[in-house]
Amino acid sequence: MFLLRFLKICLPLLLLSACAAALPPLTYNPALALETLSAAVSISITTAETGMSASGFLVYRRPDQLHLVVLSPFGTTLMEVFARGELITLLYPGKSVAYVGTIDELPTSGGLRGWRMMRWIMDAAPSPDNRLNTTLVRLASDGSQETVSYEQGLITTKKNGVGDQVYYSGYTAINGIPLAAEIDLRSSTNDQIRLLLAEPEVNTALEEAAFLPLLDGLKVLPLSEIKGL
Repeated sequence: MFLLRFLKICLPLLLLSACAAALPPLTYNPALALETLSAAVSISITTAETGMSASGFLVYRRPDQLHLVVLSPFGTTLMEVFARGELITLLYPGKSVAYVGTIDELPTSGGLRGWRMMRWIMDAAPSPDNRLNTTLVRLASDGSQETVSYEQGLITTKKNGVGDQVYYSGYTAINGIPLAAEIDLRSSTNDQIRLLLAEPEVNTALEEAAFLPLLDGLKVLPLSEIKGL
């Protein structure tokens, strides 16, 4: 009986303490910036209508070039996402179709909405002060307002004006550059996109071809015609 009462009282406190635990100390150089990233990735998308989990590969060049390959369990390509400035291409090799348009044409809800915010999600540069522990309101790179929380100069959460929130965890330092290995987006419409990065390489040379979709032999449709994931 005593043990049961102890667990009822103390277990929630212990869990709260664990959730609020600070980041473990990480040595990094705040003067260095992440310019390029390539990594294996595990991705999960959960919406009110559907959910999916898959693995793949991600390449990114700051500030607005991205290529994500989503693979099936058998290693075939299910989907590719190419983002370059305001232009985005969603390529489905199994259907021999590609959807091309601007980021603003993406759906405002569901799993595809997350790609609208990819530039915002990937913009997680640390503070020049690696001792900074605070929450502040600032202008994001697109000019909108965001609320950012720092621990040891590293971004742990960001929230935009409409209630989308992204969490960064699992930080590691690669050649002095900090990188969050886990990125978890919770949208204002209760959708979730979770990325887990593995074997990352930072600031290596990436060829232009990595960010250019190959559309030969594919039916190219406007992005407004896409349905679902």
